[in-house]
Amino acid sequence: MIIAAVFAVIAIVLVIAFAAYSGRHEYTKRRIRTAFGPEYARVRAEQGGTRAADRELARRSQMHDRLPLEPISANDREFYATSWQHIRGGFLDDPGVAVTSAAQLLTRLLEARGYPVDDQGEQLALLSVRHGPALADYRQALWVSERLRTNPASMPTEAKREALMQYQTLFEDLLTEPGAAVSRRIKESEVTP
Repeated sequence: MIIAAVFAVIAIVLVIAFAAYSGRHEYTKRRIRTAFGPEYARVRAEQGGTRAADRELARRSQMHDRLPLEPISANDREFYATSWQHIRGGFLDDPGVAVTSAAQLLTRLLEARGYPVDDQGEQLALLSVRHGPALADYRQALWVSERLRTNPASMPTEAKREALMQYQTLFEDLLTEPGAAVSRRIKESEVTP
């Protein structure tokens, strides 16, 4: 009788431990999926399922944790904010140049922060860890920039304007990341090109 009671207690403890482990594991997966936002659906479609997507997101998170990310100094924030304002101000004169300049400035900022700039696929994957909501805009802006590079006349001004605003989404996100408070000049001078 005592042996049966001991086995019953052990079985109950094991069931509770398994339930706690399963609940914690499921909570962690949901938290990761939520953190990646719309990027999760994209990864799931690319990877062909939930399990593969979860593995890819975990890989991205681990790789992101290994990045030597650097905060932006106050002087550099001022430089980037001023440069961005010049780019926006030049949009009316030459929208294509403004979009190209925005792409170059953003690449410079990504590199300064510590993100890879030589492998765009891996860059996008790593950006998705902390900047998932801004990533769809960034991808669209990259597409417009590529079209501008190959066939500048094919892009209407409205598409260029949207691309500039899409670049701005990630630009501001990178400047406001922890350790890199955004310059007031960006927020106070929200002028649409």
